[in-house]
Amino acid sequence: MANERITEEIVRGHFKNDPLFNICKLEEQKSSNRRINELLQKASKAGKGIGRPEFLISFPVQNSNYLIVVECKGELSCHQSKNLDKPKDFAVDGVLHYSKVLSEDFDVIAIAVSGQNIDTVSVSTFKRNKGAKNYSDLKTGKLLSINGYLKLFNNEAFSDSLKSIDIIQKAVYLNEELHSYSMTENGRCTVVSAVLLGLLDNTFKASYSTYEESSDLASGLIESLKRVLKANKVRNSESMLAEFQKIMNEPLFKQKKIKRKKEERLTIEVLKEFIDYVYKNVYPLITMDDAGIDVLGKFYTEFIRYAGSSQKQGLVLTPFHVTDLFCDLANIGVDDIVYDPCCGSGGFLIAAMKRMLELAGSDTDKRAEIKAHQLVGVERRPDMFTYACSNMMFRGDGKSNIYNGDCFQLENQIIKQHSPNVVFLNPPYDVGNAGQMEFIEHALKVVSKNNGLVVAIVQMSCAIKNEKDLIAIKKRLLQNHRLIAVISMPDEVFSPVTVVTCVMVWEANKPNKNFETWFGYLKDDGFEKRKHKGRLDVKKKWAGIKSNFIKAYHNSKEIPGLSVKKNVSATDEWCAEAYLETDYSTLSEDDFIRTIRDFVSFKIATTGKV
Repeated sequence: MANERITEEIVRGHFKNDPLFNICKLEEQKSSNRRINELLQKASKAGKGIGRPEFLISFPVQNSNYLIVVECKGELSCHQSKNLDKPKDFAVDGVLHYSKVLSEDFDVIAIAVSGQNIDTVSVSTFKRNKGAKNYSDLKTGKLLSINGYLKLFNNEAFSDSLKSIDIIQKAVYLNEELHSYSMTENGRCTVVSAVLLGLLDNTFKASYSTYEESSDLASGLIESLKRVLKANKVRNSESMLAEFQKIMNEPLFKQKKIKRKKEERLTIEVLKEFIDYVYKNVYPLITMDDAGIDVLGKFYTEFIRYAGSSQKQGLVLTPFHVTDLFCDLANIGVDDIVYDPCCGSGGFLIAAMKRMLELAGSDTDKRAEIKAHQLVGVERRPDMFTYACSNMMFRGDGKSNIYNGDCFQLENQIIKQHSPNVVFLNPPYDVGNAGQMEFIEHALKVVSKNNGLVVAIVQMSCAIKNEKDLIAIKKRLLQNHRLIAVISMPDEVFSPVTVVTCVMVWEANKPNKNFETWFGYLKDDGFEKRKHKGRLDVKKKWAGIKSNFIKAYHNSKEIPGLSVKKNVSATDEWCAEAYLETDYSTLSEDDFIRTIRDFVSFKIATTGKV
């Protein structure tokens, strides 16, 4: 007689081994979700009593209305009855019974599994929408990945939200693991970069588990990186290799044993476990969907962001939705050449590449042209240069023109060899207010020949401080270039680092005399902070906020509470708060609280005290 427990173990193992398993909650026969339990109270397959499905899979998202239910039978002959009216005895009948009950409050994917051999089990999959009388037979014929089932719900925003949570959680976990072995922030970033790139090399992928000494594994990893960088024809690969060589000095690679708290372990065991985790839990993200390599890049960026969250590291990465906003502000076109003089981990270049590739569609020649010639970056720090090049390779681009050096020294070379017409910029904030504006001046010189655009996010103090050297450079900029817009950004946009910022949009070679600059107020982007997850668009507000804001920006519209136009001089305050009219008809208590908070931030930025 067939053992139903074997079938259940097949299902249990299938989901637990999925790379997205940690974003869902797998429960058996009952749920911790009150809504689910209430629906199951009188849902027994026998007609009376509590319903107890084999498996219930729910998702950790606020107000999630999506649920997966699974019923199992050991015998293939017990998969489905002729009339679908025997829920107690047949898997399909049973799961359809539960889907009908649970669909009172959820969109339900119902899965019936029968048999005891993983290669021959019979699988039927159905979908019943919330409140629907009828269901759809999805005819999958096999167990899908969690990502596959997410797609069946036909809610891309919900699916992307879960995948983002998964990516962040894995990045946090790996950071904390390496940190527990006393590895520095920069060390963690370099090691994860090396491992992710090393696994692109088939030789290292097949052999890393065979090494018996940490130092030998490190040498094998370095050799794999040489092959990967050579295959991708990376500019300044020597700088990258020099940075990667530093891992040889990390205790995990040069010692035989290492302590974590009171536990002493062999370093080779720790390293293999780390690489195993990356190989089994991060690399499968590549196959998740058509944009898989982008998912891997997102993981990498989140890892760097978390590891560099300490202000002393100076790793302040621009959030994804802000880099995407820059593309809208510049109205990026398929033929633009985009330059970032302080490219960090490559966030702006990746956003520009993604936008241009979308515009290029299926034009393979144009897509190759974009990757090979239309993305230019400079990064002074060797470690960040290494992360930028790695990040671009994870996005499928190994030939981006990223230089390791000083953008001011490379200015003429960038103009002569690349002739950019758009610059995206987030300069280092530790150079002071005038120093940040000098980066903008450099950017305007680079695009001057093409009368190009510069979009930069700088500290708000650059826009409002009354400093002699700052006013001098602002006066020089206004004499030669046009200040198109200044946008006040959310105070926590760089969370966990708190810095008050604004975005400036400049047009080269058009003096600002008599021009009215558009000042926009974007203090609320709809994102909310979540522990260990950063700022997330939990309530999906950003798309609507951005759409309305960009429409007002491109039309140069003045809207009370949102935007205003003003002709300004070098000594004026360049921020919306100084000139905005208040739309009193829409004010709420939350607006009052937010305004007080903004005022406090403004006072701190301008005076250093409240």
